[in-house]
Amino acid sequence: MKSMILLAVLAIGLMVEAGAQAQSKVYTWTDSRGKLHITDEPPPVDASVKDVVDEPAVTPAESRQRLQQRQQRDEARLEDQRRSDVEGILRRAREADERAQEAVRMADEQTQRALEVRKRFGNTPSRREQFKYRIRAEEEKAETAQAEAQRAIDTARAASEEARTAFKQAPPGKP
Repeated sequence: MKSMILLAVLAIGLMVEAGAQAQSKVYTWTDSRGKLHITDEPPPVDASVKDVVDEPAVTPAESRQRLQQRQQRDEARLEDQRRSDVEGILRRAREADERAQEAVRMADEQTQRALEVRKRFGNTPSRREQFKYRIRAEEEKAETAQAEAQRAIDTARAASEEARTAFKQAPPGKP
């Protein structure tokens, strides 16, 4: 992937270099319909010429230097983008982990409430029968909270694995 991008940048740079050496004049002219044109080719005979700008010739050394500077800027921009992507993945993994911890805490609290309700209202068979719907409702809430916590844990694991993979693929010494 990196080599393909570098190859594309080099190809574009060579085309720009060739164009910069070949182009020496820029013509500004208006056609018979009044449309303004800016080209490097001489205008037609019937056009009204507004301006002709002579560009200074670019030496091959200057052209190579410009190409190198452009490549360095492109590589720096690409590296910044990669770093930003990895940081975003790491941030999402941390947030998923925090949500999972909160879901586990809430599931633990709900489970504790369900146990307290069972203990408080289910200490005898007659009370258990009398409050069975309330006990069952609290136990169902606890099961739902545990299922949500498990989903949050699974999401956090997946985000953590994605962050681990992105971190391994990042260039050495950079997150």
